[in-house]
Amino acid sequence: MLPVLAMRDITPDNELRYFSIADEALRNGAVWCFHNHGEIYADKPPLYLWIIMALRALPGSLATLFAGLFSLVPMLLVGRIMNGMARGAIDLPRRRAALLMLFTCGFFPGLALTLRMDMLLTLFIVLALRESYRMAIGRPTRRHEALLGLFSFLALFTKGPYGILIPLLGTAAYLAAVKRFGLFRRIWGWPAWAVIAGGCAIWFGGVWTEGGADYLNNLLFHQTVDRAHNAFTHDCPWWYYCVCVWYVMAPWSLLIAYELIARRDVAARGDFRKLTIAVFAVTFVMLSCVSSKLQVYLLPAIPFGVYLGASLINGRKLLKAVNIIAIGILALIFCASWTLPLLNSRISYGPVCEEVAKLNPTHVYIDSEVRRGENIDAYFNVPATVVDRTGGFDLPRGAALLLEGDEPEKLKFIYNK
Repeated sequence: MLPVLAMRDITPDNELRYFSIADEALRNGAVWCFHNHGEIYADKPPLYLWIIMALRALPGSLATLFAGLFSLVPMLLVGRIMNGMARGAIDLPRRRAALLMLFTCGFFPGLALTLRMDMLLTLFIVLALRESYRMAIGRPTRRHEALLGLFSFLALFTKGPYGILIPLLGTAAYLAAVKRFGLFRRIWGWPAWAVIAGGCAIWFGGVWTEGGADYLNNLLFHQTVDRAHNAFTHDCPWWYYCVCVWYVMAPWSLLIAYELIARRDVAARGDFRKLTIAVFAVTFVMLSCVSSKLQVYLLPAIPFGVYLGASLINGRKLLKAVNIIAIGILALIFCASWTLPLLNSRISYGPVCEEVAKLNPTHVYIDSEVRRGENIDAYFNVPATVVDRTGGFDLPRGAALLLEGDEPEKLKFIYNK
């Protein structure tokens, strides 16, 4: 997957917006409160934007590569952690198959190659659940409780409330399934909540100091309560995930569903299998109850669904087939990655913006018809302004104008010498 990250450019939607927001924060000296061209951007907590801000010191292509590593490396770590949790519950051939299935399961490799915080969120959620699982099958200690709190806070600090809700409800459902619910208060004891409360106090205090009550209200209420019921964005019906789960987890969704139906008696045995069922089910149901829905929100549930399905596979021939298909998919990703330099101008604004930058324009104007054109300023060190040309527009001397490209190209430009 590394050639994909090395040769791709950032896409015009969220990826380019994150870079533009990071640049604006650096110009304004912002640490806790972010804006997108003057508008409050409290959609996401600071952690991932801090990472992008740190990477902006690197040249464009290197910044993209290293930003991608904050998705790819977490994916690899999730696989390592899941394999460690499964040791003793699943034999080696099935663990190997599970790892290959995970790395080729629909949106999972897709998000590992996307500049987003979702894979980092998934890593922290899996780490938190590993600590609660260790305490459930062993003896709870203050150290493990504190680590549970730390990983849960980092998940919250990466993408919001799901970072705490999934480990919390997943632990409760698992303990209920194994009839050890009495451990819940010990596992989620005061050390865990102390770490979470301390982290939140620093975070919210920083937001209050830097952005005031309006930003804090947007962060705590608008981005949480207003998304939960009659969401202002991504509002979808309750059955949304019942449809999208099949392609989000393709090509393994049908195999996992078949194994669960055919071997439902076996699925109920063993602590690890009960954990995978509990976490997947709780995540699925909780996300379905929230008004704001996107396919990527299912990402933290995928490792548990995949490892449950892999643990139930019966027969060497089927395991061999799974391995061959998975290796074939990875080989396809590797081979297809070498075509990206030819495709970047069709999926990104980068190639055209690089051409314009070489002309050293005094000002860059972006036509208002260009999708997410306001974030193109991330490519330039000179002023970049969105303009509406419907009433006429005279391009100043030494300036460039970016326009919607003729399909399939994303962008074209005019330069006034």
